[in-house]
Amino acid sequence: MKLSAEDLRRQYADLSDDALLEVDRQDLVELARTCYDEELARRNLKAASARPDDSDDFVVAATFASQEEAKAARGLLVGDGIRTQVGSGGLTLLVPASLVGDARDLLEAQIPDEQLAEAAASASYVRHGVGTVRPYLYGNLDLVDFVQEVFGAVELERTPFSPTSFHIEAAIGDSVLVLEVSDPPHKAAAPASVYVYVPDVDAAYGRALQAGAVEVAAPADKPYNERAAGVRDRSGNIWWIATYGD
Repeated sequence: MKLSAEDLRRQYADLSDDALLEVDRQDLVELARTCYDEELARRNLKAASARPDDSDDFVVAATFASQEEAKAARGLLVGDGIRTQVGSGGLTLLVPASLVGDARDLLEAQIPDEQLAEAAASASYVRHGVGTVRPYLYGNLDLVDFVQEVFGAVELERTPFSPTSFHIEAAIGDSVLVLEVSDPPHKAAAPASVYVYVPDVDAAYGRALQAGAVEVAAPADKPYNERAAGVRDRSGNIWWIATYGD
């Protein structure tokens, strides 16, 4: 069974005006995925069409006293590359079972209880709690695959404008970027240039070429203590890839 637009229209038609206005539009996709995953887990089922990064069961990593604290903690996990979902109540964080130990260690190390409220307050005005300044990139639909394959980007949320047009936020390490992808590309699309630090420039450069990018500059040691390379993706964006070394 597939959900249709009419199914969703009926759901929202039953809400009061106040309840409808309280819905956070940006949380809809993530909440739907979380509820779906929880129901799969309750029935001990696995989705046949699961994506590669959905193959690991999600388990509870931590439970918080407020939704603000949970969102602040999620921002730190996502910034460290750990795919995280917020439970349907907004107080529980779920992570892949294989990473639950890493997630708990990170939360204990970086967010002691006495600092958690402060972290939540400071992150409340920033989406996902991290990334005050974010690159905003236009591209074709395959731009999402590119950043995942080359940089291990973790998709944080996806807002559909149409079946072939999406606003996507993704994390690379401790940073967040915004992708406006569609087929055909948005009429306001313009190529951008982004500088990304990676552990291994040569490996990332090789993955970029395999993912369809073309060379701008081959990997080389720079006089400012970095090894760097450049590629242009199929949407025209230039990615400068670097590793800093003393």
